[in-house]
Amino acid sequence: VLSHDANSASAAAADEIGSGDVKDPSKEGGDSQAITIQTNCEVYGFANTRGERPKATDMDDDATTSKLMEESDPDYGPTHTSKSRGDHPLLTPADEASLITFYCSKIPLLIGPHATLPRCRRDAKVAATACLLFRRFYLSNSVMMHDPKGMLAAAAFLATKVEDCMILVGYLEMGTKEMNAPVPINDILDAEIKFIEGIDFDLLVFSPYKTVLSYTEDLRTFLKSEKGRGLITFLGQEEGGEERQLAGEDLRPIHDAAMKICDDVIVSDIPLLFSPGEVGFAALMVANEYVSSGGDGASISVDMMGYIRSRFHGTVDAAAIDAVTHRVSKLGGMIRELKEGKYGCGNYNLNMETLKTLNKKLKKCRAWGLSEKKEGKKKKKKRKAEDA
Repeated sequence: VLSHDANSASAAAADEIGSGDVKDPSKEGGDSQAITIQTNCEVYGFANTRGERPKATDMDDDATTSKLMEESDPDYGPTHTSKSRGDHPLLTPADEASLITFYCSKIPLLIGPHATLPRCRRDAKVAATACLLFRRFYLSNSVMMHDPKGMLAAAAFLATKVEDCMILVGYLEMGTKEMNAPVPINDILDAEIKFIEGIDFDLLVFSPYKTVLSYTEDLRTFLKSEKGRGLITFLGQEEGGEERQLAGEDLRPIHDAAMKICDDVIVSDIPLLFSPGEVGFAALMVANEYVSSGGDGASISVDMMGYIRSRFHGTVDAAAIDAVTHRVSKLGGMIRELKEGKYGCGNYNLNMETLKTLNKKLKKCRAWGLSEKKEGKKKKKKRKAEDA
């Protein structure tokens, strides 16, 4: 580090040279001053042409007007400026999607109402927030650059803060141990910083669970009105019998079935493609079809599309209502296919053999965990030396 005096002296020497006021050292009676000034100029990079820009040449003009390199050029390809990681092939986008699907499906087992560790059990909205943040992170990041196991724990820890359901980070470490995938506390805290930067500090998340509850409350009120009575079909009621009023518990089977459907939706790609309102209503629509077909002992069936048209008739443009019903119908078809493992839902049809192969492939091309590899090799060498 240069001292203040050295910087001042060198700057003064440069000013004298630039202005041409340097005195002849022979006239002053000594060569020491000339040697000092010359040394300062050479060390600190000063010159007589300080402040003057180099003139443009014809070669520079040719470089600026030249076209970009085309793929047919023999020199086209990687520049190899990054650190070499061997000849191991990288993961394809489909491989990364499969790994992300697997790890995202494990988040509800770490945090939420179905957590394996009782101390990590929180409201369902915490698990939904963690899953959405996890998928949002890997929209612009790669599992080859960031450990998905560490990011999974970081997403769960951050989701508890976002939803104001705080948890000690030590409990998350214990939860990862219960899942046979331990992540130390320090790794969780370090991953959280990278995680927040990776999602560009976008922490705004809405859960479909709240939408299901809101629609259920509105249905309970609207179906008792004159417009809504014609949308109800009481199951098991004899023809010609007396019509009864809608009870508050009649909608509970539909509500509970919709909540279970949301458990599959939150671990899929659907929350990234549709709004929470659409997801919640589509879940109710599919749940209504399920319970009315004889599941969960339902007593009523509701015309959900008729509810949308009657509820907003006269207040919203008919074209807008048609657009909403079309999107919800499309979304309902996607939700029905979640049990087939489509749209990134990792709760069904996971091929563990394929995942093991992808995990081995990831270990060979990953950029994280290199220090752990070196430490592991050192420990192996020590053990061999001790055994010898």
